[in-house]
Amino acid sequence: CPFHDERTPSFSVTEEKQIYHCFSCGRGGTVFSFISEIEGLSFVESVAKVAELAQIPFENKYSSSRPAVQDIYQPLITAHEKAAEFYQHVLLQTRGGEKALEYLRNRGYTLETIQTFKMGLALKDRTYVTNLIKQIPLTPQQMEESGLFIARNDDFIDRFYHRIMIPLRNEQGKVIAFSGRILPNDEEMVDEQEAKYLNSSETPIFNKRQFLFNYDLAKSAIRKSGQVVLYEGYMDVIASWQAGAKNGVASMGTSLTKEQIQILSRVANEIIIAYDSDRAGLDATNRAIELLQENSALTISILSLDAGKDPDEFIQQRGAEAYLEQLAHHTESVFQFKKRYFSKQYRLEIEREKVQFLEQMTIELAKISKPIEREFAIKSLADEFGISVELLSSQVNFVQRKFKRQSSHTTGEWTSSPMKISQDSPMEVSQKQLLYRLLHSPEAWSYLARENEEFEFPYVDYQQFYILLRSYREQHLEELLVQEFMNFLDESDAVNRNLLSMIEWLEMPEECTEKEIHDLMYFLSKKEDLKQQYQRCMQEMKEAQLSNDATRANQLMMELVNIQKQLKKS
Repeated sequence: CPFHDERTPSFSVTEEKQIYHCFSCGRGGTVFSFISEIEGLSFVESVAKVAELAQIPFENKYSSSRPAVQDIYQPLITAHEKAAEFYQHVLLQTRGGEKALEYLRNRGYTLETIQTFKMGLALKDRTYVTNLIKQIPLTPQQMEESGLFIARNDDFIDRFYHRIMIPLRNEQGKVIAFSGRILPNDEEMVDEQEAKYLNSSETPIFNKRQFLFNYDLAKSAIRKSGQVVLYEGYMDVIASWQAGAKNGVASMGTSLTKEQIQILSRVANEIIIAYDSDRAGLDATNRAIELLQENSALTISILSLDAGKDPDEFIQQRGAEAYLEQLAHHTESVFQFKKRYFSKQYRLEIEREKVQFLEQMTIELAKISKPIEREFAIKSLADEFGISVELLSSQVNFVQRKFKRQSSHTTGEWTSSPMKISQDSPMEVSQKQLLYRLLHSPEAWSYLARENEEFEFPYVDYQQFYILLRSYREQHLEELLVQEFMNFLDESDAVNRNLLSMIEWLEMPEECTEKEIHDLMYFLSKKEDLKQQYQRCMQEMKEAQLSNDATRANQLMMELVNIQKQLKKS
């Protein structure tokens, strides 16, 4: 499988259905989604690529009722590309750029690196880029939308001036925004309060929550190694790239988002957080860990450098070889980081605060999902603080049970995502089988509409898939084609695309009968009823315990046991 490293064959393609599926990692889709993921192209671009390979004429507006996004906003992208070319010309080819170029070279950046990242210089005069871009030309509305200009006296002036310019590129390598860095120790910069970095504001082509600096250059190395390094600053990424770490990206400052995590989860299975090691960086690392644990299955480790140093400074002082050694062999686990992080918040020489620290660490230990890793961490902490492993393990188990109860109360014990349930779960298989019939048999839709038009799938992921399928069918009543439905799904919707490929690989008889649809719907509805009974009994038992009604509590306990048996049988 090209999406992950393994020795056993698990990647399959069916020519008849024109889809692929990996039975190991779960990836699936069409030739378009395959090329889109492998090469980091948009759906339209992947269609164009396939057309080129097959020598078929292709028009960009093919199969779209509205102009492609890149067509609508192409003038804005062109403006940014032109601005980047101008900034780099000023830096490399003019006397006005000599001071900034000297600064970059003194920091260790080679000419090749400067050119690779298209670094440049914005001049003090705030009319150059304005006049340049007017030649494209842009409308006044586009000038305002671009983020490159500021309206002034019925005209525009350059937003960026007298700064080293770092272009921000999208997944296709096109410049869509900028970050401007102030020139240090510049006597001509009179405003001492000037921000060190000035970033583009959000525009129609630049969404900060979805943007990762250097993702276009790094994604190939990330996919190949399965590992991504997350940095705080753009200069950290650039310095690390030059040092040989080609799999680095940066979020916008320290604000990691769910959208960025989703992007990284598509191509990586491990993430190394390499934020600054000052107090703000440690706080940001802790927030990033929490967000990653809540929203991904990525293995997390943390790069710990000398106190107060960021990767850029470390490389300048210690060199590329020392940095790569640190990155490869001296990262921390999440627990090691948490112990270091929280130990700075307590005075461990005071008994009361030492107890508070250990209570905090039991919470962190309870979050470790791998039993062996958790046991090692428990033993290490117990030995360090002179307490028994048994006592610490008991406290960790108590916290885990508490987490489980809270999770059950919040989300419902029986409504978890199918991705967390065994592949052999009868409940999951039945939902896939029913969706298979809905994909291939108009009779299934007829029976469902006649018997229970309000039918819902028990698991959220399957219900969302069903809603999308129903929406697609309403637009294509004449024929439901699986490959076209795959293309109908959003290109970033990995969950539904992979679920579709899994459903398509089911082996089912060609004939669809009303009895089969009835049995599947009955099974799923019955199990849903049992789950609701279980939740009702749980609530009533808690109320009985609170009111000290032992007889009623015991009756409800027996009822819960009986329901659990029925659920296991089904």
